[in-house]
Amino acid sequence: MSYFPSYLSRMPSISTTHGTIKIEPPSPVLLRNLRSLLPFGACQIAPTENSETSFGIVFQCDQTEVCCVKQEAVECSREDASRWMEIQHWICVEALSQFKAEGFSGGYLPAPYLRQRDSGKWEAGVSHFIFPSPAGIESQEFPMDEAFDDHFGHGATIMLKRFLAHFKEAFLSSGLTSPQYFSLNVRPRLHLQSLAMYFLSVGPHLICLRENLREEEDPAWTILAGQGVKTVFHMPCVPMAIKSVDLAVTKFAQPCE
Repeated sequence: MSYFPSYLSRMPSISTTHGTIKIEPPSPVLLRNLRSLLPFGACQIAPTENSETSFGIVFQCDQTEVCCVKQEAVECSREDASRWMEIQHWICVEALSQFKAEGFSGGYLPAPYLRQRDSGKWEAGVSHFIFPSPAGIESQEFPMDEAFDDHFGHGATIMLKRFLAHFKEAFLSSGLTSPQYFSLNVRPRLHLQSLAMYFLSVGPHLICLRENLREEEDPAWTILAGQGVKTVFHMPCVPMAIKSVDLAVTKFAQPCE
């Protein structure tokens, strides 16, 4: 599983007021690590004339979905929910830039979500997709924690706790008032309706998952540069659903060098 998209020759770096971030394709080693961490793996897909999306991350196999920890906020209007979703994206980016230095080897994908309730009101919270590594310090140096380790693997709870600490600090340092969060519950991906799955950490590395980097519109790049991030890997992805027979390709096939 390896590629070198044509646009990277046109965009080797992103310049911000806080510094320059180098954009690189993910290496075969990084892709191999990510595939091993994901419950159902990932695969390369062929770009089309209208899209440079080159990868699919599997979020459903047969009837089983990848689940997350849903950080739920109080309901609000559609206008307020959209505003909160954008703010939470920026806060997640800052928190993730700090979290990646914790020394964990697993993957962490914080994704702001937008969901309409049966009442017609909206909730804008954060979903946490957590993929601990059995060989990382998250599972080797911390005891099992029944809060979420039973759902996501040994080390998931400590990863969530550390990310939430950085998330809280990012809100405090921003001077913004955070939404009123009131619960952490395990939910399947499709329960969340609209997800902004933009940045993923794998060990010390940051990966941008969206096709369009939006380097001129998104303050996230300035936030990352301000936090000392020098390199981001670009892996334009779409969520996928597969049959169990496809695991031979998405989870167990040897990546191309």
